[in-house]
Amino acid sequence: MVKKCPACGFDNRDDANFCANCGVSLAAPPTVKPVPAVRVVSPVAPPAPIRVPPPGMCYYHPNLPAAYICARCGRAICKDCAKIYNGLVLCPQCYSLVAVPEYVPPPAVPAPPPPPTYAPPPPPTYPPARALWGFIISLIAGILIIINAAALLSAGFYATLVGIFPWISWFGAPPPWLLVVIGLILGIIACIGALLMILGYGTIGSVVVFPAAIISLVLGGGFVAGFVLGIVGGIMGMLGR
Repeated sequence: MVKKCPACGFDNRDDANFCANCGVSLAAPPTVKPVPAVRVVSPVAPPAPIRVPPPGMCYYHPNLPAAYICARCGRAICKDCAKIYNGLVLCPQCYSLVAVPEYVPPPAVPAPPPPPTYAPPPPPTYPPARALWGFIISLIAGILIIINAAALLSAGFYATLVGIFPWISWFGAPPPWLLVVIGLILGIIACIGALLMILGYGTIGSVVVFPAAIISLVLGGGFVAGFVLGIVGGIMGMLGR
């Protein structure tokens, strides 16, 4: 809606109090109240001097020509004093009375949650390598050493071994009980080393089998085959085969 100026006919905004063209008040004329018959006149303080700018000059800067009319109070103002608010031209005083909307900061965006931390998976555990071939070969070597030690109780076999391994006679006349006991112990040690290999302790089993196989040469090395198989079985056990 527009508010037409009664003086010049200029179309003003509906919320304007003065004509933006000629400055005439657009407010409705006040109703005249009847004057009472008796009125007591009290002394009134002299009014403050009213600043009246020269015609066509700015109300706040009398030395500058007026270019606009304040839409609220009707004062003539220059270009420097004109303030625009919602499409209305206001003077500095009326503009200062306008409530400036309070700045509301935008809501803070919450920070994204930190990515979940996962514990590294535990390293995979594998069963110990079972040296199957090392176990079989070392076990056969231990059995051959035990059989070799028991065969020394035979006079005929003793005479045959003395011809091959002459140091056997150093342990006394047949039957050489000390050598038999040593052979039985070495054979049992070789079997224990073979058992360690099948349980996954290939290196330890090899360390046990190697000395037993070498020392078994004192009584014939399990017919020599026990010595050879003990060395081979120890190597296989160390390799985890």
